[in-house]
Amino acid sequence: MHRFSLAAALLAALATPVPAAAELLVAPTRVVLTPDARSTELVLVNKGTETAAFRINIENRRMNENGSLDDAPTPQAGELFADDKLRYSPRQLVLEPGARQVVRILASAPPDLAPGEYRSHLRLMSAPVSAGASTLGGEPAGDNSLSIELVAIRSLTIPVILRVGTLEASVTMDSAAMAEDAPSQLVVRLTRSGTRSTYGDVSFTPEGAKAPLWVVRGVAIYTPNTTRDVVIPLPPEVRAQLAGKRVRIDYTSTDAADPANAGKLLASLTAAL
Repeated sequence: MHRFSLAAALLAALATPVPAAAELLVAPTRVVLTPDARSTELVLVNKGTETAAFRINIENRRMNENGSLDDAPTPQAGELFADDKLRYSPRQLVLEPGARQVVRILASAPPDLAPGEYRSHLRLMSAPVSAGASTLGGEPAGDNSLSIELVAIRSLTIPVILRVGTLEASVTMDSAAMAEDAPSQLVVRLTRSGTRSTYGDVSFTPEGAKAPLWVVRGVAIYTPNTTRDVVIPLPPEVRAQLAGKRVRIDYTSTDAADPANAGKLLASLTAAL
């Protein structure tokens, strides 16, 4: 039997075509629960061309000031995680191309649970079922053979929020300016106060225009964060239309879990860009 060195095996593996990762469509992409509405459903649809297996895990994540999310193995001051209060099923599933599956999510909120916003994230990971292990060189696997499996994996995370009690939040927009080290990026600074997160769209309307020229959807500021720098890459044609003009920047609520304030203007600022 031929023996492959690790380097040669990796080179041979990289020359082998990698199966296309499954395209997973999920709705909704954000979940908010309360003690009165403790359950909901996610709908998963495999939009890819291969049968794919999916695994669902729960994890805790922390938002940075720039909006990115990091793993949070232990809570910091003010952080309330929901991982021990959530149940979901199924945890593993297989979807044929075009097939759909419902994932049920249930929150348990004991009567003495302190008011606040508890948040964790569901991570959905996919790997095509057709991606199997094979021995390099076309020989059967033996005790001394090296087998390398290349699997294309995609994952996405869904925030799951449990709101307990009467919670409020307010936002101010403190500044908006083009980034010094990236002229095509606009940085909008938001400051949040209160007991819950905010979620909405940031829109840009040049002075004199009737409708926004550019909209960034789904901007969240999670508790306990009080500030977020929303970094917005602007296409050249949009940057050209905004340059040198006074622009009204609005942060508008699109929080489906707060229908009374849907479309409410959370913060606004007019700036010369």
